Amino acid sequence: MKILFVAVFDNLYKSTNNSQLRNLIQCGHHVVGYNFRENAKKMGFSKRDDHLLEIIRAGNFDHVLISKGENINIFDKIREYSKISLWFMDPLSSYNEEMKRKTKKADFFFCDKKNVLDVAGEINQNSFRVCEGYDQFVDRPHNLAKKYDLSFIGSIYGNRLSKIKSIKRNVSLFNNKFGSEHAKVVSQTRINLNLCTSNGASDRVYKIMASGGFLITDDWDGRGRDFINGEDLVIFENNRDLNEKINHYLQNPKKMKLISQNGYKKVKKFSRLAWAADITNIMDGPQ
Repeated sequence: MKILFVAVFDNLYKSTNNSQLRNLIQCGHHVVGYNFRENAKKMGFSKRDDHLLEIIRAGNFDHVLISKGENINIFDKIREYSKISLWFMDPLSSYNEEMKRKTKKADFFFCDKKNVLDVAGEINQNSFRVCEGYDQFVDRPHNLAKKYDLSFIGSIYGNRLSKIKSIKRNVSLFNNKFGSEHAKVVSQTRINLNLCTSNGASDRVYKIMASGGFLITDDWDGRGRDFINGEDLVIFENNRDLNEKINHYLQNPKKMKLISQNGYKKVKKFSRLAWAADITNIMDGPQ
């Protein structure tokens, strides 16, 4: 397939779209990237939309795959030249009226969260959940000595601060860790903490497990279909339970090692290459 991937790219490879573009190409497709946010900054929204449509007209694309695409207001015009797929990775709280309108206009809608799929499925019958997962090129184990008993990698917002303050051990906090730097912190940590801010999993879950880390996290909708509590990862129910489980596993490193090894094996089916293959197989399948 010839695909125009309308997304957000950067030179530092912090954007998930960078690795998604790479894996779409690895699946054997001819993929062209279009940075819709950067072009909007340069041209303004209206001229950017005109420029995008001009590229689509000239490109003879089989599919235009749009990652969120906020403020792109030409879906009807795009469909005159190509099929449209809309990719939405964010939680349900961000699935606003603009995204719902675009879901209705798209030929296919793909999302990462089960609760988003529940809503989108009522709008567009060609809606599918495809896990965003991890980048297999950078999210991998590193042979590094353990430096941290407990760490959290990410921004502190929502109820994360109160949960972290409730922990009776020191939590090493890291922000702006991407790519191999994220994987290195995971490898240096005995217990990697995840705190969901919505009823869905962050890609942090998959990145930690793919880097060989032992993961303790609160639960999310649909988790049981993918991972088993106490076998692939550990789920905590409340602040007291979190503290008890932290103490228990720090005293039982063999259990941590076994669970992290199981998680490492289980998460392999959620790579970005799998994401690219699943999406393009649906896009290219029978209508």
